[in-house]
Amino acid sequence: MLKELSSYIYDIALNCIDLGASRLDIEIDEEPANDLLTVIISNDVNLQTAYKPAHKPSSVIPIFRQVCDLCGGRLTTKYSEAGSRFTASMQYYNADRPPMGSIPGLIQELIMSKPRIDISYTHRYDGNEYRLSTSDINSMLDGVPLDTPSVAHWIKENIGEGLTQIIQKKVLE
Repeated sequence: MLKELSSYIYDIALNCIDLGASRLDIEIDEEPANDLLTVIISNDVNLQTAYKPAHKPSSVIPIFRQVCDLCGGRLTTKYSEAGSRFTASMQYYNADRPPMGSIPGLIQELIMSKPRIDISYTHRYDGNEYRLSTSDINSMLDGVPLDTPSVAHWIKENIGEGLTQIIQKKVLE
């Protein structure tokens, strides 16, 4: 089993992109007060029909399903012509729940390695929300590529600061 949730998210996201997704949405909803953690990964490709002969399908989905089951939750998948959606839920305080891992690093790596993919990331912590999207970043950059090192550094820093703010905001309420 992988050691961090970010590793599962990354593997599923890359699998979606490898099968032709041009849009990827990642949502993480932490609800410690309700003992619930939810991760949603959705895209614009029906992964059931997007098979490519040279593509090795993700082997992490069955393992992630086991992790969710072990942590009092479940992993569901929905496929349609509009796209695919993976929803993982688990108990927030379950002793077997893997740590989150580096979400800023994960999103930065996805954007850097796949700068042409429209990536949207939303993170909620007990109702407080942080959002980042490559379409918004591109509109601010006026033609500067997303995979420029200074942009990559800014993305990671911005996410880290945003996550700190939504968590501190809840603590200060």
